[in-house]
Amino acid sequence: MDNLDAIEMSEVLTKELTEAEKAKRSDLARRKPYIAAKLAKNKARAEQGIATPVIRLAANMLCNFQCEHCCAEHYMDRHLMKVTGKAEQRHTLDLNDIRELSRQADEIGLARFVLTGGEPLVMRNPSFEEVVEALDPEKHYIITDTNGWFMDAEKAKHIKSIGVEKVQLSLDSYIESEHDKFRNKPGSYKKVMRAIDACQDAGLNLILSTCLIHDRVKSQEFVDLCDFSTKRGVGLYVTYAKPVGNCKNHMDWLITKEDADILRELEKTYNVFTHMTPSYGMVQGCITVKGIITVSSTGEVVPCPYMDMSIGNYLQTPLKDILARGMRNKWLGPYRPDCLIGEDTEFINFHNEKVGDRKLLPVPYGEGFSDADLLPVVQ
Repeated sequence: MDNLDAIEMSEVLTKELTEAEKAKRSDLARRKPYIAAKLAKNKARAEQGIATPVIRLAANMLCNFQCEHCCAEHYMDRHLMKVTGKAEQRHTLDLNDIRELSRQADEIGLARFVLTGGEPLVMRNPSFEEVVEALDPEKHYIITDTNGWFMDAEKAKHIKSIGVEKVQLSLDSYIESEHDKFRNKPGSYKKVMRAIDACQDAGLNLILSTCLIHDRVKSQEFVDLCDFSTKRGVGLYVTYAKPVGNCKNHMDWLITKEDADILRELEKTYNVFTHMTPSYGMVQGCITVKGIITVSSTGEVVPCPYMDMSIGNYLQTPLKDILARGMRNKWLGPYRPDCLIGEDTEFINFHNEKVGDRKLLPVPYGEGFSDADLLPVVQ
């Protein structure tokens, strides 16, 4: 596909975008037409019932934080050491595995990877740089999320230079002491503020992410954070506290319908959004499988960052087939106006019963999700 085709397709996609987003998309089409062309097809593919997820890749599970609300604690190397006496209980992804994931994703038209963890900037064996190279930033739009601890001006310029396009920074309160307490890391608020400047100065696309717990949306602190993000020209991605990981000990943090309704009103005024917010003309509702998956450090494909049950392992079953299986799953495939793991009590009970007290996660396919959950094939 030539540059003109990619740019034209990008323009079709950007009709419902802001002027700033249009400029970013046009720039991407100029620099990386192959990626832009793949992204341009997402809306039409979604309307055909084809999964077009962002792939969150947790290549390894090292982290320098121990956050109160972490949904991934049982995946951490430090946790496995406590449980099994060794960090590598199962096969963990190597660079050849990651290249294979990139190939399979590209083959079915997927275009976006988020490097996650753990904390991606402390990855080793393989390193952050090696993972970016293995994914191939000429074929995929590379994003990283980070707690910001190591994101200074030099680091921001470096990751931009190796092909990273976008950074998602975690900021869990606009009040310094509250953020540091929530993150169990004194000084982390100042590091995030430094990271915001560093990323914008380096020309990286940037969003902030924040965890919403019950009643926070009603606070002046939250409104101030929404206002700060909007004035900086940065989107604020709001994640709901979910009853998994460390948050199992804080069921009082789960949001209510009132919280969600207030947040939807704030979206009308501020540059704030959730995974449920329609975007780029796409109304997907809950985005499990349809809009997001996580690939664990062992190759398991999980349909949502906040679920602990796999729908297959791409090292054993082609990613294309795993996604098709996910779209046939009665819980995951059909349109849902609510957050499945955050608001659907029936599913939450099903999920937590299957997960139980397991220490090695996610639960493999067949022991959590299974063929019994599949909807009949429509002829």
